[in-house]
Amino acid sequence: MKKLWIKAVSLLLSVLFICTQLSACGIKITHFYDWCKTSEDGFYYYYNDNSDRGAYILDIPDTEELIIPEYIDGKKVVELGYWYIGIGYGDTRLYDIYGKNTKKLTLQHQVNVCSFKNNVYVHFPNLTHLTFIDFLYCNQRFSEEELMVPHYIGARSSNVPRVELKNSGREFSLEEFKPKTILIPEYVEVIEAGVFDGLTDVTIKTSFESKPEGWEEGWNGDCEVIWGENITYLDWIKTADDGFKYYYDAERNEGVYILDIVDNEKITIPEYINGNKVVKLGHRFEDPESDYYFRCANTKELTVQHEFYIQEGKTLGPVYHYYVSFPNLTKLIFIDFMYCNLSVNEDELTVPYFIGEDTGNVPTVELRKSDRVYSLNNFKPKVIVIPEYVKVIE
Repeated sequence: MKKLWIKAVSLLLSVLFICTQLSACGIKITHFYDWCKTSEDGFYYYYNDNSDRGAYILDIPDTEELIIPEYIDGKKVVELGYWYIGIGYGDTRLYDIYGKNTKKLTLQHQVNVCSFKNNVYVHFPNLTHLTFIDFLYCNQRFSEEELMVPHYIGARSSNVPRVELKNSGREFSLEEFKPKTILIPEYVEVIEAGVFDGLTDVTIKTSFESKPEGWEEGWNGDCEVIWGENITYLDWIKTADDGFKYYYDAERNEGVYILDIVDNEKITIPEYINGNKVVKLGHRFEDPESDYYFRCANTKELTVQHEFYIQEGKTLGPVYHYYVSFPNLTKLIFIDFMYCNLSVNEDELTVPYFIGEDTGNVPTVELRKSDRVYSLNNFKPKVIVIPEYVKVIE
């Protein structure tokens, strides 16, 4: 044991000696952070002078209109976001990009997006305009047979912006372009002439029945066009007329997951959306992994009228992240309280004062009754506890 300790100390002293000698010779030991800089237009990026991999954008300017640069300080931009894996505990870091306030985004070249095990770390969830300058040049490494013009960059979003395909006139090779079919949904409202010039043996399919006003003559080059295609691009995510964003897989028919809520002063959780039963608030998809949660800070009165599940939280470092929260309620109403708790398995049930996260705020609670008929066969509790915050029982 003593010999091992002596060897460890000797190794440490050797390392310190070598570092001292390198410093004395004018050789600088460079760390990851020494390669990180901020450009004049506000992009924080990483570029290693000893590597030819290109520049990684670590953070973006918080602006409504954003153009992803092809070059930063003369270095080619190759990726948005970055995993930095250092040496030692706590020396690993994720640089993700969350452009919450970005409304208009322009992409003008092929760029990778930071991801790891189905986690996508780049997200622009609130776009109203997405522009591709030279769409084919922005998809040079696409290897599948079929390519759909996307409505998002990075993590998939159910928000669908207006998409525009513009032509810069620059020259580029199409040797790396692989798809034989290009799908163009109805959110592509602008296509300039020449965007698809140079393609051969490629078919374009679009959901439009005929050329829309925003597509210029000659937009398709020499490509055959098939009109009126049924193109599905949102999977099963939609927004109801009353503003509830929800997920419903018609093939699996498991019920509706509410993904987002309009943050009004009064909210009633619907039992059905478009004829399908609401079974869950919040959700976490695995492919790509996306978190849908809502914190309704403006909601004062919340009405619950049926039983549903709530997406459980997760631990992020020292912080427990909740998926559903109504922190400022003054009134919580249950319509048919037992119908809202049919699957409670405990012997004792306390009338709750919160839904989702317990923020410590205690509203008044009302138990009201409707005329509907329902079975109590699945109701398990033998004791019901009614605290003093329950002010109304019909």
